Amino acid sequence: MQKNNDVVSHEGIVQSVDGEKVVVKMTVSSACAGCHARHLCSSLDTRDKQVEAENVYRLPLAVGDKVNVELQERLAMKAVILCFLLPFILMFALFILINYLTNNELIASLVSLGSIAVYYYIVWLFRGKIARNYSFIVTKPLD
Repeated sequence: MQKNNDVVSHEGIVQSVDGEKVVVKMTVSSACAGCHARHLCSSLDTRDKQVEAENVYRLPLAVGDKVNVELQERLAMKAVILCFLLPFILMFALFILINYLTNNELIASLVSLGSIAVYYYIVWLFRGKIARNYSFIVTKPLD
């Protein structure tokens, strides 16, 4: 992953091209993947992901080409807030509130965990609307 001042960029390989829509396969790895002790640890997390990106610069692309896929950094931060920060705040606030009202940690835990399930279900319901706000862009092919 490369990071400029205002974009987050991943390298990938073109899987298919359909007009301005390009499907790109990227190998995404956690921070642990570069660690020298990664073989001693079981937290190595590397997986392939496919994203649909836009070829706004109308680059001549073919299947197998290496490209950069970029997303504006502000959109990446917005995604982190939506997927991680808001559910954490919701879970924590509900745990504190329910625990205060009932004085029962088990009920507070179950309600707060259940709220996370409801939260992610609502996000899943609105995934199409959310996805319209996030557009990946294919930039220059890598040499």
